[in-house]
Amino acid sequence: MSAIAKLFEATSVKQVTDFLGDFQEEQRVAWRPVGGRDNNLAIINLGSDPAAGVIERVTNAFDSVIDLEWETRGRPAHLTSPRAAIAQWWGIDKGRMSNVEDLRDKDIVKLSKKVQVTIRDSERADRPTIDVRDRGTGLLPEDFAGTILSLNENRKLNKLFLAGAFGQGGSTALAYSHFTIIISRAAQNSGKPNLVGATIVRFNPGDPMVDKHGVYEYMIDQSTGHPFALEVPEKDFPSGTLVRHVSMDLGKYKSVMTAPTGSLWWLTHNYLFDAVLPFRIEEAREENKGTVRTVAGNHRRLTTGSDTEYQREATLTFRGGSVTIKWWVLSAEGKNARNRITNYTMISKPIVITYNGQKQGDFPNSVIKTDLKWPYLDRYLIVHVDCDKLDAESRRQLFPTTRESIRDTSLGEDLRRLVTDTLSGDDELDELDKERKKRYIRRVDSASVENIRRRLAKRIKAVTTGGGSGKSPRPLPPEHDNTPAAKPPIPVQDPPTFIEIKSPSPRKIYAGKRFTIRFQTDADPMYFMRPDSFIAVIDPPSIGHYSGTTNVQQGHGTAYFEASEDLEVGTKAKITFEVRPSRSIALNASVEVEVVALPESVGTNDGGTATPNVNPQWVSEGDAFWVDNGWTKDSVAAVNEEEDSVDIFVSADNARLNTLIARAQRRDTSAVDSLKDFYLEHISYYAFVADADRRGNGEGQDDEANGEAAHQRELRHACDTICGIMDNLFDLLVERAPEQNDEAAIAETGAA
Repeated sequence: MSAIAKLFEATSVKQVTDFLGDFQEEQRVAWRPVGGRDNNLAIINLGSDPAAGVIERVTNAFDSVIDLEWETRGRPAHLTSPRAAIAQWWGIDKGRMSNVEDLRDKDIVKLSKKVQVTIRDSERADRPTIDVRDRGTGLLPEDFAGTILSLNENRKLNKLFLAGAFGQGGSTALAYSHFTIIISRAAQNSGKPNLVGATIVRFNPGDPMVDKHGVYEYMIDQSTGHPFALEVPEKDFPSGTLVRHVSMDLGKYKSVMTAPTGSLWWLTHNYLFDAVLPFRIEEAREENKGTVRTVAGNHRRLTTGSDTEYQREATLTFRGGSVTIKWWVLSAEGKNARNRITNYTMISKPIVITYNGQKQGDFPNSVIKTDLKWPYLDRYLIVHVDCDKLDAESRRQLFPTTRESIRDTSLGEDLRRLVTDTLSGDDELDELDKERKKRYIRRVDSASVENIRRRLAKRIKAVTTGGGSGKSPRPLPPEHDNTPAAKPPIPVQDPPTFIEIKSPSPRKIYAGKRFTIRFQTDADPMYFMRPDSFIAVIDPPSIGHYSGTTNVQQGHGTAYFEASEDLEVGTKAKITFEVRPSRSIALNASVEVEVVALPESVGTNDGGTATPNVNPQWVSEGDAFWVDNGWTKDSVAAVNEEEDSVDIFVSADNARLNTLIARAQRRDTSAVDSLKDFYLEHISYYAFVADADRRGNGEGQDDEANGEAAHQRELRHACDTICGIMDNLFDLLVERAPEQNDEAAIAETGAA
């Protein structure tokens, strides 16, 4: 076998090493630093996630395919985005894969073959070799240095139809491979010999006695100063580029390709959440060889799949551009429904932020659980924040070049608030949260439980108003509207005949906060996407400004506004919606708004500060909450805080507690009840305080598994402590059982 043939077949470190040994005997081989910089280590090692590097390679492959089509079509002008180009050239509606009905359509299959990712065996099962092959423009050997082996070059900045130009490129992937093989043939060669360019990238640690650190370098032909130009038949290597990461450390994504989590399938769907092009992934490792799948992104899977119970989207202005927010609620039916979200995203980071379909960062599930107070939608709600139309300056401030997380800036906080406010305006999500809560809550009406509720409410009220973790008001004032979850669809009329505002009048708003106004209409939803056919007039304008509107679904819509900061309580204004259909009279509807005081707490209580609605709830082994949350005999408690209640779930089958209950059973039933009531109150209180402290400190948001594990250890310690006290005071507790309904005893226990 020739040395060149060995290069094309090399998938292990040993095979590449053998090739280099043979090739260097035949050719004048030299090495040049990647990017032309001896100090390239810091730039290439910038990424902390190997997945991001792999996805950058796929994005580069997309660009190569799109760029070739642009060249083939005579370099048309005025294409402002990759989605516009894809819609025009390949007929995909709006350039969105979610609009493709069938991925098996012959045109989609043909398109998907232009980019293929293949997993191959190396000498280590935990470090597979990854190929990214495209059938795009390809490269001449002399072009490698300024393109695929460059660092921070700007060759794409003037090509708005390409998906790249914002990230670090695929260079960060070099850090996770022992060798990277790059082979390319140019599709447009301007009459030059159609040779294949080939090189290998390696890390040279240098001389530790002389060099502070090593350098990433690539193989060149000493006689030309470029990667080697090889004569390879076209049939053996058609035009395009192959990047092969040999023995790549993929971390947690090394599982068999079709695994729903921890696999290349999961990685590509999650990181290319709303992929601009379909592509193929293939499993070529011997153990699972032959499996091929088409990837189109999780946006399409959620939009068209059977796991989704509810979905909606909103397009809103943000700084100098706009963002589109789409959200899906997964079905709660079926086996293991609570873990269904892991097929699409990380449990701790269900709010995905993308630019040109590629994940740029995320927001944690504390937005859902804490900010919005929808604890029962956690693990069911997935949100996509599409920044394709965000202005360039905002993108610069938000997205670092590694594309691994958004920057922790005031702009990031503004975007997070926009997401929170937008979701708050969807009444359906409140209903879905309540529906899921019903699965777990069993109302127990008894004198002892009611007394526990009262004492807990007073204790929690004291800690939340005395410098502890209080409850924040809703970002959007509640409309006090009992609109049913199911709204009848309204058929579209052309021209439309009505628009009607459904929010109460006057609509209560807070100064400096966003608010929504709901409406219904028989107008075409497209009217509300164009400023020439829909306007929102605020009189006087000083009250605030209109920020965008949801896509109207089946005649029901929500418009979004933001109130000015320095509004006095009692200020009133009028907002008028006007729909201007072509060739027909305009339609309008109005509503009054009134500024109200921002409350310091939630609830209604004549004494000022609201008393929280606290519901302690026993959970037995086999109950839905126990099963869905994977509880064991060591589990203690969990807290779910909603806008109008605090639900505290306490394990009735905790091993430490059951030891005491078994002892009490030898007395009588009242002894058991007394112990359980004492435990329920005190462990509930501790669980609430611990949960409030954890949320206040932001613990567990970046690493949910470690944060939750630490929290559960803390609860187990509290359980041991309370049970130890109960053990020492056993006789006193069980002898006081008859007193539990006595008000003096209640007051004494509450004071304790």
